[in-house]
Amino acid sequence: MDNEVTFSLSYKQLTKIAEEHIRECELDSHGAKYISESAKAGAVLSFWYEVVINGAPLNNYEQTKALIDADQQRLRKLTWPETDKQ
Repeated sequence: MDNEVTFSLSYKQLTKIAEEHIRECELDSHGAKYISESAKAGAVLSFWYEVVINGAPLNNYEQTKALIDADQQRLRKLTWPETDKQ
């Protein structure tokens, strides 16, 4: 393939897609299935974070980072809801 193909998605689109994929995981299952689904959701979360943090603009970085951190926390709660129970 000689021609480079590029595409772009907005932060909002990437976050929505990540949330949809995490919600598709069967995180209410038990045993080995839960481990597998939790790992899948965690991989989606990690991939989302790497893409958005590396694509964050350098101007207004602190404000952008605050938004990313808030969304990361929200997605983490979807991925591992039991970590919120104390």
